[in-house]
Amino acid sequence: MTIEPRTYETSIATLTRVRPDHVEIHYHPGIVFSNKAVAEVQEMRRKIMGRTPYSTLTIIPEDVDFELSTMQQDHTAADRTESQVVATAVVTSANMIEMLIKLYFSYYPQMQRILITDKEKEARAWLNTQMEEVARTGS
Repeated sequence: MTIEPRTYETSIATLTRVRPDHVEIHYHPGIVFSNKAVAEVQEMRRKIMGRTPYSTLTIIPEDVDFELSTMQQDHTAADRTESQVVATAVVTSANMIEMLIKLYFSYYPQMQRILITDKEKEARAWLNTQMEEVARTGS
């Protein structure tokens, strides 16, 4: 039996499976979001979490950049059929990144509950509440 947490690296992020129902994605400072790099993170997340219901906490530093093409691709399309993400919290203090994430989710609506904030403590508390509700109600 493997004891959590387990950590995995991609070219732009560190993913940590903290519990069987929770993964954290910490993007590295100074990275550039590209289609290839984002796809690598998404594939790793799906691989390590499998088909069990889970939550994600994503931490994005202030000094990241992006290629415009990343906004034109639905990076989470597979989650609508293959994944069991039930709640996602994104933490960033970069106003531009926060606006882009909100815009992205408006173009590509998600099936899970989503919180975008600049407060990590708030995000963690919100995710705990969401997962408790899912455990209690089943949805």
